[in-house]
Amino acid sequence: MNTVSTHVQVNVKTQRAKRTAVNTNRLRKWVWPYAMLSPALVLYGTFFIFPFLFALFLSFMQWNLISPDMEYVGLENYRNLFADDVFWVSFKNTFVYALGTVPASMMIALGLAVLVESVGRAREIYRFLLFIPVVASLAVTSLVWMLLMNPHSGLFNKYLSVFGIEGPNWLNDPNWAMWSLIIIGVWKAIGYNLVLYIAGLKGIDNQLYEAAEIDGAGKWKQFFTITMPLLAPVNLFVLIVSIINSFQVFTTIHIMTQGGPNNATNVLVYQVWQEAFQFFDIGKASALSMVLFALLLIITIVQIRMTESKVHYQ
Repeated sequence: MNTVSTHVQVNVKTQRAKRTAVNTNRLRKWVWPYAMLSPALVLYGTFFIFPFLFALFLSFMQWNLISPDMEYVGLENYRNLFADDVFWVSFKNTFVYALGTVPASMMIALGLAVLVESVGRAREIYRFLLFIPVVASLAVTSLVWMLLMNPHSGLFNKYLSVFGIEGPNWLNDPNWAMWSLIIIGVWKAIGYNLVLYIAGLKGIDNQLYEAAEIDGAGKWKQFFTITMPLLAPVNLFVLIVSIINSFQVFTTIHIMTQGGPNNATNVLVYQVWQEAFQFFDIGKASALSMVLFALLLIITIVQIRMTESKVHYQ
């Protein structure tokens, strides 16, 4: 009888030990990943989620940044924003800048990436030279561009005068100021896009090109039938990042034109800065930030939906 009782007690202890081990494993499975992610989640919440929610809160308030008092005004900031003519000018200029910089920077970067990868030992030098605009200080390069575009002593107009062409007043003419900024934006974006395209080209198997050559396909046919389809995921990523970056242009405008002349180069991000730190209307600046966020979100979703069926991931 004692032997049977002892055997039963041993089985109970064994089952309890198994259940404890299972519960411990389940706890580790669920808790350990969140414990590892917690530092990143805290940082993301502190520097991204909280500022976004605070900006959303401020967009319904009237506040001048100095006074400790805030007044709830509901949608008044949004109504004032959409009734502001400068907002619609900035809205149009933002799209003009994006349409001017994104396609040009992508096509030039792709062409340069193919050329750089086709050269021999000098490819590292070309990569370095083309990547310099990415790492160069935008404040410093903006000053250099201002010297180059000076209507009287700038290198651009001196070069045009050699051919008998009178150069424009690049940054002070409303018809040329935005194009001047687009030229700088393309120059700045090429290096970053180039790196992404080079990484994409290196992921394409050379056996595909060798097989195409055996079948008699020329370089152009190889480019359009092998390179472009296999670069589709890279194209989608570069397109989304380029559009987001173009909508966030600020430094060159702040240094070179201050949104002028006559708001010809004013864009949404620069207007946010003006409303917040020149006119001290934090509510309107926050409302404009929310509109810009919604605009970028819609554009990104539309891009992904339109191109997702044409993108094939390996």
